[in-house]
Amino acid sequence: MNLRLSILLVAVLVLFGGTFLVVRYFGPTDREPDEPWLYRIDEDSIKRIEVTNEGQTAIYNRLPGGHRWYIQGDPEIPVFQDKWSGTPLLLSGPRVNRDLAETIENPASYGLDPPLSIIKVIDSSGQSFEFHLGGNTPDDNNQYARLVGHPTLFTVPAIWAQVINRLATDPPYLRLFQLQDNPLVFIQITEKDQTVAYGKVGDTDSQWAILDPVELEPSEEPVLADKWGNTPEMLSGPRADDILAEDIDNFAEYGLDPPKTKIRLGLAAGADVEFYLGDTTPDGEHRYASLLGGYQVFSMPIERAKRISALVTDPPVRPEDKPNPGSG
Repeated sequence: MNLRLSILLVAVLVLFGGTFLVVRYFGPTDREPDEPWLYRIDEDSIKRIEVTNEGQTAIYNRLPGGHRWYIQGDPEIPVFQDKWSGTPLLLSGPRVNRDLAETIENPASYGLDPPLSIIKVIDSSGQSFEFHLGGNTPDDNNQYARLVGHPTLFTVPAIWAQVINRLATDPPYLRLFQLQDNPLVFIQITEKDQTVAYGKVGDTDSQWAILDPVELEPSEEPVLADKWGNTPEMLSGPRADDILAEDIDNFAEYGLDPPKTKIRLGLAAGADVEFYLGDTTPDGEHRYASLLGGYQVFSMPIERAKRISALVTDPPVRPEDKPNPGSG
C-alpha cells in the first residue's frame, strides 16, 4: 500500500472505526439522529466478507477459532496484514452520511440497479448483511447506498467506498513486505557465491544497468527493457503463497541459514531491505523465503523465485554484455 492509501485508510478508520469504538465502550454519542448505522455487527464475529466491484469478486474467510484471514482461491492465500489491518472494523458498523429517502423510487438513477458494488458480511452465527453501493453524489464526496431488505436510500463517504471497493479490484495478497513510496535504486542478488548488482540510471523503471562488481558504478551494460519488465515493482512487494511457520529459531532446516539466495535492495531514502530464498519445498512448487530479522517462513511460488535467481544466472542484457558475476 502506498503512503497516500495508507493515510486514506487511517482517515477512514478514524471516521468510522473510532465512532464505533466510542459507542461500544462509552455508550451512545450525541450525534444527530439522521446519521444512522447502515448496520452493526461485532467485528470479532465476522467470518466471511464478499466484495464485488467492476465485475471482479474477492471472498475473504477467517478460519474458525483463528484470527488470520484468507483470500478464497486455489490455493487460499493469507491476506497481507499490513494492508488488511482494520478491514473487519470498517465493515462492522459503517456510518451513513444521510438518509435521503424512505423508499427508493428509481434505483437505477442512483446507480443501484444494477449496483456498482455488492458487499456481503457474514458472522459466525450465519447472520448476514448485504449492501449495495451505487454512483457518486453530484459533489463526488459520497456514494449512494442501500441495505438489502430495507427500502431506505443512504449515502456513504466516497473515501470509505474506495477502500472497500479495492478489496475486489486489488486484493491484499500476502507479501514478504511492501515498500511505500520509497523507490528502489539498487538491487543485488547473490547465489552460489556469485553476485550481480543493478543500479537505477534513469527516471523510469526500465532504466537500469548492471553495476561494476568492484566500483558499484553504472557500467555500459543497460538492461533490456523487454526482459527487465516489472522487476523493480515485483521486488518492491514480493508475493508469497503462505506462511508456513512462525517464531522460528532454526532457519537452517529450510535452507535459509545460510540462505541459498540473498537479495539486498537499496532504497532512494538510503535504507536497505534484505530477504532470502532457501530450499525448494518437497512438492517442488515453492521455495522457502524469509526476511532479515524476521521470524516467519514463507512459501514463494517457484516461478517467481526462478525469476529472481535469473538476475544472477541470466542477466537481462545483451549476450555480449553479460558479466562475469563477482563473488558474494
